[in-house]
Amino acid sequence: MIQNIGLFCASSNDIDNCYFEESAIIGRWIGEHQKRLIYGGANVGLMEATAGQVKKHGGSITGIITHRICDYGKASLLPDELIRVETLGERKQAIMDKSDIFIALPGGFGTLDEIFTVIAAGHLGYHDKKVIFCNTNGFYNSLIDQMNLFYREFFASPHYKDYYRIATNAEECIRILENF
Repeated sequence: MIQNIGLFCASSNDIDNCYFEESAIIGRWIGEHQKRLIYGGANVGLMEATAGQVKKHGGSITGIITHRICDYGKASLLPDELIRVETLGERKQAIMDKSDIFIALPGGFGTLDEIFTVIAAGHLGYHDKKVIFCNTNGFYNSLIDQMNLFYREFFASPHYKDYYRIATNAEECIRILENF
């Protein structure tokens, strides 16, 4: 049973409100279903927005954050547990270890790094966990096209597809979560 939901997403506050609305739907569902959010622990962007909804609706939160991000004053006050690590690599590994499944809301370079680490590690047999891309507003369309090119040109085995699902929006993400 899925209890711990890893989240990869934007740390920017300057993105369109539609992305915050989607993160609220995900956070509310996690909270209402008494799940635990496992995420980067920062007080900005979709990370803080999602965590706020999880907390408001009764879920629990584990934040995993680097000392450097803490030094920037970016540590969220919302987590029930805040784990401080030295490097981004340690942060990714801890999130991967503690999560049963992952949701990738729209995000930037850090989000892509986290997503591909999880997918590659799964493909190599380190775990059997899935990533759900929340493709709000077609945010990931170009990335999905690129991944399909990997398969067409034989740069990646089609077995990589076993480690991710693509959802059009937050509601579809939730339907996928409920069927795991």
